[in-house]
Amino acid sequence: MKPIVSALLLGTILSACSSAATEPDATRPTPSTPPYPVGQMTDQTLVVGGVTRQYRVHVPAGLTTPKAVVFVLHGGGGEGLDVAILGRHPLSVFRTVADREGFVVVYPGGLPANDAQRLPGWVDCRADNTVESNADDIGFLAALVERVRGEYGLTTSRMFMSGGSNGAQMTHAFAFQRADLVGAVATGAGSLPVTPKPGRCTTGPTRPLPILLLHGSGDPQMPWNGGCVADIGGACNRGRVISAIATRDRWLAINGLAAATPTTAVIDSSTADTGPANRFDYAGATPVQWWRLDGAGHAVPSRTVFSASNPATGTQNRDVEFAEVVWAFFKARLP
Repeated sequence: MKPIVSALLLGTILSACSSAATEPDATRPTPSTPPYPVGQMTDQTLVVGGVTRQYRVHVPAGLTTPKAVVFVLHGGGGEGLDVAILGRHPLSVFRTVADREGFVVVYPGGLPANDAQRLPGWVDCRADNTVESNADDIGFLAALVERVRGEYGLTTSRMFMSGGSNGAQMTHAFAFQRADLVGAVATGAGSLPVTPKPGRCTTGPTRPLPILLLHGSGDPQMPWNGGCVADIGGACNRGRVISAIATRDRWLAINGLAAATPTTAVIDSSTADTGPANRFDYAGATPVQWWRLDGAGHAVPSRTVFSASNPATGTQNRDVEFAEVVWAFFKARLP
């Protein structure tokens, strides 16, 4: 293992405002009966628009008053809700972090795409994605966030959302369309579309929103320089995205940080990947934290749950734990 080297910023990994300025910072009293079983993960359902949707909830042992709720969105065409199974996917590490830090993790489930594989995915802001389902995923996620927030009696500023790949694109879409329901968001390997759908997908969110963005520079599925998403067969039927840098710049503009100079840090703790993880912190009232993983592919980065390298997805970065850096960013936004 190589040592961690920090260029300028040290220790801020472990160092949100709601849309309503008058919203109290403190949580309201929680119900006397916990809304979900404590000390385990359970499967739940929610009917939205006549459609029964599934989600999984992990509540740490002994936790009755969570400090926050983190909604974790799986990618498209993969394991769906099974990313929540410990050790199976890097997104499951959010459960381990929650046990230590005292927050609840919710894993919403997407619906099958309209392609031959029929694997679960999300309907995000891509207007040129011809294989997405006709699901109202914004409506589902909005209802789910409101439900869980109300069940625990928490303020909006304690609701957070993150996702990888298609889940990251859905997180962007939710932030653009319902920024009023979350205190901050974080994305991994998900860029904004070249051709967005009309409305908020095009014009952007109603307010700035703290965001963490992470992307591997060697990602073949969500191309670093922009292009076709997961271009299986060369049809480009999953739409096109702008580059990772252009996605970052769009959020810097949204958050009023286009002229900001970031502080930086380099983390290079593994010899099993393609290069270091580079962190850029753009400070402000609504900060942007941007990660460039040198040479890394599409897999969610992790130090504990490893993904095999292959030409279709590239090489996983193992210098950082996605769940850890995301929670550190969210934690710093807590009132």
